[in-house]
Amino acid sequence: MNHQIISYVAEMEAALMSKMEDHNEKNLLFSIASDMITKDKEQFNNVCQAYEVVKHHIVSNLSTAL
Repeated sequence: MNHQIISYVAEMEAALMSKMEDHNEKNLLFSIASDMITKDKEQFNNVCQAYEVVKHHIVSNLSTAL
């Protein structure tokens, strides 16, 4: 992972944590990633990789909690 992907992972996780409590959207993480891509289309691949990293963190944390 390059520095930009790591930065996007941190940004996505922070946005997810701050919006999760008062947000009813089913695909909140996807929405966050889409907004990031809209802001900087040249970073599409990095944002998509960051999205996958965050998604896997969530899934692995949920599976360990169960």
